[in-house]
Amino acid sequence: MRNLLYISIITFFLQSCGPMIGTLGMVSLGAHSKEKGLGTSINDNLIKTKISNLIYKYEKELIADTKIFVNSGSVLFTGKVKNPNDKIELTKLAWNIRGVKEVNNEIQVTDTTSIKNIARDIASLSEIRARIMSDKLINSLNFSIDVVNDKAYISGVASNETEMNLVTSHASSARFVKEVYNYIILNKDTR
Repeated sequence: MRNLLYISIITFFLQSCGPMIGTLGMVSLGAHSKEKGLGTSINDNLIKTKISNLIYKYEKELIADTKIFVNSGSVLFTGKVKNPNDKIELTKLAWNIRGVKEVNNEIQVTDTTSIKNIARDIASLSEIRARIMSDKLINSLNFSIDVVNDKAYISGVASNETEMNLVTSHASSARFVKEVYNYIILNKDTR
C-alpha cells in the first residue's frame, strides 16, 4: 500500500512538472533560433515585463493602446495615446528600468481613432507578417512589427544587411503603409 502511495506521488509530481518543463524548452528553443540568444531574450522579456508593470501602475488603460518591443535593451513604444503627457511619461518609465540602453517612443498622440484606420493597420500588419514569414531568407522570429495610422514600425535583430533590407522592403510594399520606421539592429552591433 505504501509503495502505491509513493508511485502516486511521483506520478503526480511528474505530471505537474511536464507543462513547466515543456514551456522552458519552448522558451529556450525560441531564444536559440533568434539571433540575440537565450540570455539577451530573457533580459529583454524582463525589461518588457517591468515596463508593462510600471505603465499599469501609472495608467492601466494605456496598456491596451500601446505596444512595447525590446531588442537587446533597446525599447520601442508604438500605439496611440490621447494625452501628450502620457507619451512623455512612458519614456521616463522605461528609462527607470535597469538594462535599458535606448528608448524610441513612436507613440502617436491622437484624439480620434477611426474604425477605417484600425482596419487598414490590421490589414497592413497581416500583410507584412505574411510576406516576412514566407520569405526563406528571413528569420521571422527576429522581428517585431506594428502598424499605426499607416506607419510601420519594425524592430529586431538581423543577421546581415540583406535580411534587414528584405524586411523593410516587405514593410514598405504593404498596401496601406505610407512610412516605414526601421529600428532593426545588425547582429554585429554591440549595443
